[in-house]
Amino acid sequence: MSLKGRKILVTGGMGFIGVNLATELEQLGADVTIFDLEKGDDIEDCKKLESTIKKRFDAIYHLAGFSGPSESNKDVKKSFGINTFSTVDLCKLILKHSPKAKLVLSSSRLEYGKPKYLPVDEDHPTNPISAYGLSKLTATQMALVYNNRYGLDVTIFRTSNVYGPHKKKQFPGYNIINDFIDKAKRGETLTIYGDGNQGRDYIYVDDLVEAFTAAAKNPNISSGQIYNLGYGKGIKFKNMVSLISNKAGKGEIEFVPWPKSYKDVETGSYISDISKIKKQLGFSPKIGFEEGIVKTIQAQR
Repeated sequence: MSLKGRKILVTGGMGFIGVNLATELEQLGADVTIFDLEKGDDIEDCKKLESTIKKRFDAIYHLAGFSGPSESNKDVKKSFGINTFSTVDLCKLILKHSPKAKLVLSSSRLEYGKPKYLPVDEDHPTNPISAYGLSKLTATQMALVYNNRYGLDVTIFRTSNVYGPHKKKQFPGYNIINDFIDKAKRGETLTIYGDGNQGRDYIYVDDLVEAFTAAAKNPNISSGQIYNLGYGKGIKFKNMVSLISNKAGKGEIEFVPWPKSYKDVETGSYISDISKIKKQLGFSPKIGFEEGIVKTIQAQR
């Protein structure tokens, strides 16, 4: 299905992923509406959300959320209010006002908790160890309930760490690569908790956006599906930091003990098994990690 001329809503559309997604959708000819707190649009304001959904959309990308596992544990009520209950409200409103709309949920690898095996496929047990991971998992499960019982066309992406060109310079508690790139360019210290030997799977934002649009272009295939979304390969955290420092030409690296609030939510190594999304949607990431770091640094100059 072509997205040209389609009416598409992006919640959280002024965030890092949202800006990149909205830009691509517009380039594909879609009529894009942004719902974002920076515009005064609170995802927890059900009346405001309903007035927007009443405009009827062909596809809705739900990116608005409360991010950060450590931060979510400090405010569990806020985490569930934004990530879970607002998603439930959104599902109800779509069925009421735009029942044929495609809903794409941006979720997280943290739904899985600590991996029991690598790479992690979609059949891996879900056992989140933070309020954030649990709030996202519950949102996923509720969305699938609406899919199974009422025919809501929903696709869920459990993404690994996303990075790439960005306008905002503050990433509190999340998006560590972009944060490290900005710090390195300013000549600041890049702090690694523990030994940095945990493996991570990072995906460049352009690749992620391509996968997101593929879900809307293939609604019949992707309906009711969960897809892991990452590069499919891992790199040690300390090697990632070293590469950023090397490519930026600045940024001293410092190893420090884990703060308890972060150690409690550390899941260890993670690598995405992306064979399902490759098979069903024909998606394969194009930007390798080193290339993506260079592109991001150059874009931020």
